[in-house]
Amino acid sequence: MKQKRLFLITLISSVMLMAACGNAKETNSTPKEETKEVKAEETTTEPEVEEEKKEESSNGNDGMLNPNIEEESQGNVEVVFTNKDPQFINDLDGFKVSVDEYQIVKVTDVSADYTIPFKDQTEGYVMTAKVTIDNTTDKGIYYNNIYRVQFGSEFDYITNDINKTFVREEFPKSEKETEVGKFAPGEKVSGLISFIFTNDEFKALDSVKPKFIIEGGAADNNQFSGSNKQQAVFDFPYSGGQQEELNNATSFYPDRLTTANMANKEMIFEETAINETKQLDDVKVTLAGVQYTEIEPTPDNKERFRNFGDKGIVAITVKLNLDNQTDSPISLWNISSKVDLDKDRGHIRAQGMVEPEEPKELKAGEQSEKYQVFLMNKDEFELFASFDLQFGPFVGEDGKDMFKGESVEFNLPR
Repeated sequence: MKQKRLFLITLISSVMLMAACGNAKETNSTPKEETKEVKAEETTTEPEVEEEKKEESSNGNDGMLNPNIEEESQGNVEVVFTNKDPQFINDLDGFKVSVDEYQIVKVTDVSADYTIPFKDQTEGYVMTAKVTIDNTTDKGIYYNNIYRVQFGSEFDYITNDINKTFVREEFPKSEKETEVGKFAPGEKVSGLISFIFTNDEFKALDSVKPKFIIEGGAADNNQFSGSNKQQAVFDFPYSGGQQEELNNATSFYPDRLTTANMANKEMIFEETAINETKQLDDVKVTLAGVQYTEIEPTPDNKERFRNFGDKGIVAITVKLNLDNQTDSPISLWNISSKVDLDKDRGHIRAQGMVEPEEPKELKAGEQSEKYQVFLMNKDEFELFASFDLQFGPFVGEDGKDMFKGESVEFNLPR
């Protein structure tokens, strides 16, 4: 499923257009981005880097979250799945966006006037989500209310229906501000968003590990300058059976191997309660935990990992907690960390392409998590007994080394 599945039949508001200009995710087709390759590390030379859907409709139409679907489509609506407590939250520096509940319904015998959203078919699926926006800041905040369901890769997704076909009056909007997309200081409002799936699109969820994404983009100006672009990515249950599988599944650290569906993971070993702290000048660095996983690139991402060959790949994902006690911001996207193998037998460098993109910096006096990922061939991984993380050095806002190339060292348990 390589092309975008969102149809547009009306013009978007000016705020939406401005947000879309800087965000390829809101266009009508999949972005044609050059595939970036993840490079295999050489430990001694340090190079760079189907079945038909089973519907769960035992509750029929009881507890319908969005009666508008039946009224507007003039079709038959049957509840397939309801998630009363998804716990999807994105806190954008005090501008909080949460999905409190969502429901998926199957729609059949759709009126001819409503077949366009379903790609000219007379049936399909609609997901409605109840969203709460809580602006706890003291500023008016602009937000474009864009959400995604991601399929096999970060470029394969659908967004919520910006035409608001089934949620015209219920769409989350300010009760105090007149500007579209602006929310007043201290304002808290709820509303509905919806996603429209064709039968084939909904069935395709069975063959991937879908994600629900609450986009960032909150800003205190209508040009979205300096907006907080932090995404929140969650596993997306769409059936009762799949929900049970997720409840029993291993919890992996949220590097982009997981959140962008770059690879499937199998746990080798983890230690998530290390909590060892060291001081790097005026930055407190805590090694919270480490996970060793064997990864298998997903079909849409195999080309990225071709440099590793076919002998298997191991990912070492390290979780650190950082406390910036300096009076200056610190860059978090270009930390030149490495893992030493058996002390002096070689090393591997962090692979920034598979690490979370946000946050990119840590402001003075603030704290944040940082995930770093190191990749190596599985046969080489099995040769070494000890792994030592060299974290640092830090780079300041001006791009210069902050602490004279200093780093801190942690032994990673195996």
